Amino acid sequence: MLLLTATSARADDKDPSTDKDSAVKCTVRTILATEKPGGLDKRLAFLKKQFSQPPFSAYKTISLLEVKELAISQGQRQQLTLPNGKLFRLTFKERLLGRKNRLRLRMHLSITPPKETRFLPGTLYTIGNKGLFLVGGDKHKGGTLVIATTCQAK
Repeated sequence: MLLLTATSARADDKDPSTDKDSAVKCTVRTILATEKPGGLDKRLAFLKKQFSQPPFSAYKTISLLEVKELAISQGQRQQLTLPNGKLFRLTFKERLLGRKNRLRLRMHLSITPPKETRFLPGTLYTIGNKGLFLVGGDKHKGGTLVIATTCQAK
């Protein structure tokens, strides 16, 4: 089972076409979601809305496992190892100017099994600057591993 959701935040940023050496700073939060009663980890209070709506509302305990920061230049990829041993790869594709001149970030995400030697296809998505992308579905320690990624242009 794969769960995806994306949200955007408002941003007042410059025209992306004027910044050839752009980069983003991304925060990757790994979360354990279970159906056992327990509530939302206080450090994840900003995700209350997302975890109160399907498909995430099925989970009754939401716990933060770890937080990692990634700095990614345009056209580059960064990776980290998730708690379940899989490789999380995030690529910053480009900056886009959306409706009402709001900055949008095009990203590519791939989660690869640890022993896999070839690059597996992933998900190409676009979020607003300071936006959020949630993906979940891998089983981990009696629950589901959820990854919350927020990115902001530098």
